[in-house]
Amino acid sequence: MVRTVQLFEDPNVPLDQLSEFYRVEGSPHTYLMFVTTIDGIAVPIESGQRGGSEIALRHLKDNPVAAGGTTDNRALQYGWATADAVLGGAGILRDNPAATWYPRDKDLLDQLSKAGRKPIRAVVTGKGEVDLKHPMFNPKNDEWVPLIFTTRKGEEKLKSQARRLKVQAGDPSQRPKTYAIGDTSVDLAKAVEILKRDYETRLLDIQGGPILAGQMVKAMLVDELRLTVAPQIMGDLNSKGKRRPGFVNGLHFGIDDSALAALEAIGVSGSHIFLRYLMSYRN
Repeated sequence: MVRTVQLFEDPNVPLDQLSEFYRVEGSPHTYLMFVTTIDGIAVPIESGQRGGSEIALRHLKDNPVAAGGTTDNRALQYGWATADAVLGGAGILRDNPAATWYPRDKDLLDQLSKAGRKPIRAVVTGKGEVDLKHPMFNPKNDEWVPLIFTTRKGEEKLKSQARRLKVQAGDPSQRPKTYAIGDTSVDLAKAVEILKRDYETRLLDIQGGPILAGQMVKAMLVDELRLTVAPQIMGDLNSKGKRRPGFVNGLHFGIDDSALAALEAIGVSGSHIFLRYLMSYRN
């Protein structure tokens, strides 16, 4: 049963409307947040395009059809401001050299400050292929706690990089806390367990990309899907004929065990649609 149907008249949605629309009952709670086109594309796979911004049409400043892209950005930042931890894949950092998953709007920064906590920013990298100089791992004013979840081989690669950067690998104050939890792939259930147990994470925001999102859904670790549908049709091939992914990739369910989702809330901002689904797993 749909709990909320909300019209966002102002694309710069006020904080109280965001709080009501994204209200969570019960914890711990893990949600996956994505924006896709009408035809289900989540990543454009084009040079110089980061993904979510172009999919949400935030780059079209003067087109009225794109106005809801501002709302999508507000919803994204609201998650960063209210979640105890944000977990994302290393590919996001490679595509966006400035990504920190930290709010920029003043009211959302104030919301985070009032919470009186230091949020967690955790990155999943099976191969240890992240740049330790990336801003995600070097908060200027100690605003968040950076973590890395990797494999044992990935951990060795990160230690090697740290040595090259003349960082003391054994000094946790000079490099992100790193957890090696897997031989060939990162044990995501263990990662979530660590966030809940060691960092008191009650609300967890999963930022993707599509491979991490698929793994999280397959492991039945997602309680809620927050999906924005942007008003554009992009097609499933990029300019070089490479297939563009949806918001979950590398995932297989059969018709008898596919993950189901109950619609919880619908929001509309211009031509953008905002959906909240509560996940239901059958196996």
